Amino acid sequence: MAYEKRHEDCVLFLEQGFGTTDNPQKLRDAGFEVVCFAHKFPHEAANNLGVGDPRIINCCYENQYVLFTFDKSMRHTHVEAIKKTDIAIIATESCDKYPPSRWVDALITANTVVRRKVRRHPRPWFAHLAITGILRHLETITDEMGTRRNRPKEQG
Repeated sequence: MAYEKRHEDCVLFLEQGFGTTDNPQKLRDAGFEVVCFAHKFPHEAANNLGVGDPRIINCCYENQYVLFTFDKSMRHTHVEAIKKTDIAIIATESCDKYPPSRWVDALITANTVVRRKVRRHPRPWFAHLAITGILRHLETITDEMGTRRNRPKEQG
């Protein structure tokens, strides 16, 4: 896999659970550009409708967003959708152990490492964010990867 340094900005796409006010503002204050679920999918957010992960993955790919999600299993569940993109995904290591604001603090702590990985690590990639602000288990998604998970197909 060839090294390819990227020059675009690190724009975070925040999953719906992060909200649209305090958490995004904390990230903006830390120097991140932020796009919230509710701003990109206003109809779905207003009507409390879900959006399939493949659709979110494609939206992030098309707009060159870095997806920040609570779904630590996304790499296994949606590996086929991820392989078709050059997306960067950061997932929290736990979705219900800590409130979203703690995960935002962890991402702010990891700011420098996140920006470096976004610019330099071959894509697509998936990483876990520890509550201590350490980016762990960063893995490049390759064509050889697959999944053995047996779940109903999500509508993208």
